[in-house]
Amino acid sequence: MRFNEKLEKAIYEDLEARKTRADFYGIAQDKDVAELEKEIEFYVYILKGEVPPTWVARYCEEEAKL
Repeated sequence: MRFNEKLEKAIYEDLEARKTRADFYGIAQDKDVAELEKEIEFYVYILKGEVPPTWVARYCEEEAKL
């Protein structure tokens, strides 16, 4: 399946629903919200042909230690 506007809309609706649920239950750091936000961030960087800065920091730092 290819990424399209309908899928993107569904993803962001899911994110908002997860945030609403977390707020309802008083969960400040909901793991489901954080996970989906990370996935979205990763996808946005990949669409641009870039690597997330957290990856650069993590993996370049590990390379220097080897």
